[in-house]
Amino acid sequence: MLFEKLLHRADAELALGCRPAVDRPLAADGIDEFLVNLSFATSFAPKVANLRGPDKTIRFRTTDRDDAWLVRLRPDGFGLDTSPAADTADATVRGTAADLLLLVYGRLSYEAEALAHEGDEHLLGHWFANSAI
Repeated sequence: MLFEKLLHRADAELALGCRPAVDRPLAADGIDEFLVNLSFATSFAPKVANLRGPDKTIRFRTTDRDDAWLVRLRPDGFGLDTSPAADTADATVRGTAADLLLLVYGRLSYEAEALAHEGDEHLLGHWFANSAI
């Protein structure tokens, strides 16, 4: 419920042309919750089932602290890699924790000025086209 309320507030702020202010630890927790729980969302977000791939990785990295999440797409689905060995990924998106939270919940595009991205554009496009809830 916390993140649902937070996103409703962010939606209102965005509608007014304001930049949502989200506390960094709260935003990082929200990113983690989203990425951990997304695989269970297929009942109400059926496109999530399309998030498969031949061992491709996407890293989400904060710029306001050293937090990072590595999502691994496999032929049987995807998951959050809790102990990533390598510092490389097929694609990476960087931004503040608040901006990454807005990104994963579909309030910002990965091409937004507040974010930086590199790597496999097709992979990023595929992820964001199918991870919306």
